Amino acid sequence: MYQRLQDVLNGREENYMLPFYWQHGDHYETIPEEVERIYQSGCRALCVESRPHRDFCGDGWWRDMDLILAESEKRGMKVWILDDDHFPTGHAVGQIKNHPDLRKWQLVERHVDVMGPLTDALLTADSGNAEHVLLDVYAYPRTGEDEACAPEPIRLTDGVSGKFLQFSVPEGCWRIFFLYKTRKGTGRTDYIDMLNEESVKVLVDTVYEAHYQHYAKYFGNTIAGFFSDEPSLGNSWYSPHRNDYGMYNQRVGMPGLALPWNDRIITMMSESTGLDAKTYLPALWFGLGEDTGKIRHAYMDAVTKLYRDCFTRQLGDWCEAHGVQYIGHIIEDMNAHARLGCSAGHYFRSLDGQHMSGIDIVLHQIIPGMSDYPHMCSASGNYADPAFFDYVLAKLASSFAHIGLQTEGRAMCEVFGAYGWAEGTPIMKWLLDYLLVRGVNYFVPHAFSPAFPDPDCPPHFGANGKDPQFEGFSKLMAYGSRAAHLLTGGIHKADAAILYHGDAEWMNYDGDAMLTQVPAKILYDNHIDFDILPADCFTEDSGSRVYRAEADNGRLRIGNETYQCLIVPAAKILPEKLEDALNRMKDAGVPVIRLDRDVSAEKLPVLLDSLIERDIEVSGNYPKLRCCHYCCGDADVYMFVNESVTEYVSAEIRLNGMENRSGCVMLDLLNDEICTADLYGGRLSLKLTPYQSVIVVAEKECGITLPAKKEWIPAGGANLTFRIETAAYTDLGNYTLFAENVNSDALPNITDIRCMPEFSGRIRYTCAFDRPENVSGIDLGNVGQTAHLRCNGKDLGVRVCPPYRYDLTDALQDGENRLEIEVSNTLANAVRDRFSDYLAITASGLTGTIQWLK
Repeated sequence: MYQRLQDVLNGREENYMLPFYWQHGDHYETIPEEVERIYQSGCRALCVESRPHRDFCGDGWWRDMDLILAESEKRGMKVWILDDDHFPTGHAVGQIKNHPDLRKWQLVERHVDVMGPLTDALLTADSGNAEHVLLDVYAYPRTGEDEACAPEPIRLTDGVSGKFLQFSVPEGCWRIFFLYKTRKGTGRTDYIDMLNEESVKVLVDTVYEAHYQHYAKYFGNTIAGFFSDEPSLGNSWYSPHRNDYGMYNQRVGMPGLALPWNDRIITMMSESTGLDAKTYLPALWFGLGEDTGKIRHAYMDAVTKLYRDCFTRQLGDWCEAHGVQYIGHIIEDMNAHARLGCSAGHYFRSLDGQHMSGIDIVLHQIIPGMSDYPHMCSASGNYADPAFFDYVLAKLASSFAHIGLQTEGRAMCEVFGAYGWAEGTPIMKWLLDYLLVRGVNYFVPHAFSPAFPDPDCPPHFGANGKDPQFEGFSKLMAYGSRAAHLLTGGIHKADAAILYHGDAEWMNYDGDAMLTQVPAKILYDNHIDFDILPADCFTEDSGSRVYRAEADNGRLRIGNETYQCLIVPAAKILPEKLEDALNRMKDAGVPVIRLDRDVSAEKLPVLLDSLIERDIEVSGNYPKLRCCHYCCGDADVYMFVNESVTEYVSAEIRLNGMENRSGCVMLDLLNDEICTADLYGGRLSLKLTPYQSVIVVAEKECGITLPAKKEWIPAGGANLTFRIETAAYTDLGNYTLFAENVNSDALPNITDIRCMPEFSGRIRYTCAFDRPENVSGIDLGNVGQTAHLRCNGKDLGVRVCPPYRYDLTDALQDGENRLEIEVSNTLANAVRDRFSDYLAITASGLTGTIQWLK
């Protein structure tokens, strides 16, 4: 039997959950209770976060950490440490103020347009000082096309004297650029410079070394590593600009934007382009001839390599040398992952040096059922584009996990945070499955807080014993680790690869570069799995810690991953080295498909069907059925998830390559339904309700006896008469009578606006009934939101999302039977928070038709 399957069946799976545990510096006495609550949730690790701690890296912090580490060690739990006094990472506990020479620089320009001819004209220059340094002054003739200039500069730097530049303007319209490196108006002036090794070392010395000095004995055992949260380049707007593009869209080619700067950049740009890059710097804001795209790409290439080498790799290498791992994530939102400002310019390079890839899903960025609808969210701009969030975000993480030299298949997501108390277990389960099926296998649930109620980005799990959903949350934590254990350790099987759009967007400012999500959505809705590959896989001199691309018998190979084709999103121009690499791949027999050149995006699936053999084929129209496949030696592991919240799946699935395997093990791990299923000729019959998922393990020799897959059939409505009691969240064990003799076809919504709309807690339903004929199960229908059922005193477990279905076979008895159902809603009704404004608060209790099953 496949070892990981055996682990799961015997309850020996590893831990894949490391929730945030917030520290404020005011709850020392309750630390043992809180660590125990995390342990009881099923998580066997935690990530300590100063949120903020009033004495981070001071005596108070070490006192609290002493106890956290002792309590964690006692329980065999791992501890991760968020690496700054508050997010985003880079503040270095404010210590950069003691190193003013290591603060970050930005490149800015000030320009003036002058009509010549003019003799000995004076132009004002900024008053320079150690914080605002003039680099160069150039004049360029205007072309008459918008604000573009011709690349025919006149250098005027030597004409600057004091506060003035004297210049005899030739005939025509000229734009004169004053170029400065500055620390004025840079935003977050107390943050480290991500492009400077010595500046980043301030963070290393202040946080990393300090923890090692205190806890060296824990490193590599109890202490698992460090977590960077949303570090960024952090440049900002410097001068007036025509348009406000929002925090997620700050990139080269935008007038008024200050740009990250290091003096090494100009040399790197000149070497990569063969041009005198100094004379082309204005192209970082305005058009400057046919080399504009090349210059912008060279700048971004230099910045992202410096970020990688100075920041991420320095931290990752330090961790590796001290026996721990380095993890975290940048801001990826709305394509920011390939841009400046709040992010780091290049998703893959920004994490190059980490031991897991990473993303986060917070602030309503993804809402179940909304994958075709842009929607409101609480992130910046209050707008979420599902084309990115539903189709690209998680695939960025899993792709880097597959191709990274240090990630080794590990992909992490910080999840659940800032959705509000209205985020119940159905949403959480849906999000977990969304991540698992896309290849993410480590999770940082956000968050456990010692305070209740805490207005900072709820929900907070456990809520000091007042969280009605905690039982369901704990069920999810166990489910997530079991599923992740089965989906870890194999080789991902993908039909296609998509080229990461970062390089193309850097070069093509005005909409001439197609985003990755265009082909990603088309492929995924057609059940064609894919990875996203950066250009660094193809260009030999990138220096990135990713496997290099090879052509292998007409297929693209990246490390252990193979792809039947490479899809290149449309772009007007691409870097010359990348173009050469793509041509070499094509000449070696790899299908390289250039969208809008070889085929339109809409017709891509038809073309692919003529070029590739799909790994998984689905009968019928089920675009929201998600699938993945891992090859694990003699075992093949598949996951199938129904992401529709309304439509059922009833499909024949063809698993190519499985024709010689007659059977498989099918696991609905959430509902503890594990059985064998037929796999004749590689075909699998699959039925899933909304929210439901299964994992299928197909082996050559299974060596295990399990019951056959049960097909549940409705056997009529359950005519039951309930006694209903309620227990408020303030005292969850204290039930009071709500109603008696309520028929199951007239069950009320407890939080109906005419009833108790501000009730949060548990609702208990009890009844007696005679054993029905030919019945072996029950479906509770609509439930808000978790259900815990006991029949004749036998505990049949917790259900956290549809299907709320129970097998009663071993619990029913002849004659009278007793049923007890506890339903828990969320705290959103009783505890108001601003994040719940973005979700519908669902009805509470049993609110649908209860059916018998046979």
